[in-house]
Amino acid sequence: MDYETYMDIFPRTISWNPWHGCRKVSRGCLNCYMFEGDKRRGIPGSNVVTKSKTQFDLPIQKDRSGKYRLRDNLVLTSMTSDFFIEEADEWRDETWKMMSKRKDLTFEILTKRPHRIMDCLPDDWGDGYPNVRLSVSAEDQEAWDERVPILLTIPAVKRDVYVAPIIGPVDTSDILPRGGIDAIYVGGEYCSEGARHCDFEWVCAIREECVRNNVTFIWRNTGKYLLKNGEMFCIDSISEQGKLAASIDMDYIVEPLLPPRRTFQSRLF
Repeated sequence: MDYETYMDIFPRTISWNPWHGCRKVSRGCLNCYMFEGDKRRGIPGSNVVTKSKTQFDLPIQKDRSGKYRLRDNLVLTSMTSDFFIEEADEWRDETWKMMSKRKDLTFEILTKRPHRIMDCLPDDWGDGYPNVRLSVSAEDQEAWDERVPILLTIPAVKRDVYVAPIIGPVDTSDILPRGGIDAIYVGGEYCSEGARHCDFEWVCAIREECVRNNVTFIWRNTGKYLLKNGEMFCIDSISEQGKLAASIDMDYIVEPLLPPRRTFQSRLF
């Protein structure tokens, strides 16, 4: 993916956090940016899950003209919690209804709790909502082996894997040839302190399998520390981490992640 394409896709990505608060469940959670951000801002109770007062109904919020605020977006949820965390069970049905209503948006649901997905799907899910991509995070081989096979058993129109923050090599060759995975995103760790490095060889190995099996591959960011050709690079800025990953032009796009931007033509012409 060239930088122009990158800038078209990812500024169209919006985080939707209908609830806040989580509990760490694996090594990938060690330096969770949500916990770090709460600590930096002096927000207590990061382990307590609470319904958001401002973001819960974000997909159906409208501006003063009566138009939806979100349009032509990839909506990524939930970045300050886990969509399938137990404490959110009482609110989840309402969020499914919003996703079903906003068929013009593409929703990406990311979880570290795939074992809960089947019990939390809406009654009208069927083979999956056409505008919802189910995804799991898999930061290392252990997480990949545990979560990805579960994801493959769940009916969905699109299934993705976020190998992020990548903290070790991940062999994808046992899963990708079977089909069922549509995209893999790779990202390094970008916390302020204690970030674990991303090895460029790990990224290349995953990309090779994606190309071999015609699976979309996107390198979202390098992380704070990138090991490449025996040299460790430190990239402090999150935006620079994304720009550097895009500039190396590693991405392999099988199909667009978002539909084309809608265009409006005057009826007078």
